[in-house]
Amino acid sequence: VRLVGGSSHHEGRVEIRHHQEWRTVCDDKWNNDSARVVCRQLGYPDAAEAKGGAYFGQGSGTIGLDDVQCTGNETNLFECEHRGWGVSNCGHQEDAGVICLLGTQDAGVVCQLLGNVCQLLGNVCQLLGNVYQLLAVRLVDGNSPNEGRVEVFYQGKWGTVCDDGWDLKDASVVCRRLGYPNATSALDRAHFGEGSGPIWLDDLVCEGDESGLSECGHSGLGVVNCGHHEDAGVVCA
Repeated sequence: VRLVGGSSHHEGRVEIRHHQEWRTVCDDKWNNDSARVVCRQLGYPDAAEAKGGAYFGQGSGTIGLDDVQCTGNETNLFECEHRGWGVSNCGHQEDAGVICLLGTQDAGVVCQLLGNVCQLLGNVCQLLGNVYQLLAVRLVDGNSPNEGRVEVFYQGKWGTVCDDGWDLKDASVVCRRLGYPNATSALDRAHFGEGSGPIWLDDLVCEGDESGLSECGHSGLGVVNCGHHEDAGVVCA
């Protein structure tokens, strides 16, 4: 799932990926319970508001889901009641959107990463909270600092990224986040060795201009079907 057309990465038109295609969601019966499922899948603590009427602009192509009814406890929209994939009576003027809450439960982790900067900025770390938790990224076990297995920091733990769909656009987002101009290689199959602990991201789809992996489409934080033999890696320019 991803959010498109918002002024920030925590809001936008809801689009879901199925069989390599991104599709929108109709706003019929769309409410905060359904929006909550989307926001939590993307790593936010909750939804602030469910938007309808193509509030974030109209999408294109086929509409994926209609009459979505969630309880709010599901892990993704496919677990909610709906009319069936691709079955709808909507136009894109009814595309659904969400505004997600920016949580603060990981502010302590952010402050640890930033060190004394937080003492100077005061409450800024608390305000940022989850916004930057996934933007913490590192490369591990490479032969030089510009290469290695990709690991991201979330919920107090470093974890890896699955190589499903991993390509140069995804790798370039990582490299630019680390201060390199671009990526020269997107490597798969644990090229730099297998990591340990959680695998945080799977099915990443980046456009290449995002400021961090959290802004790319993905299957949800911790929602994966991979093993560490599929850990993704990069070589940065």
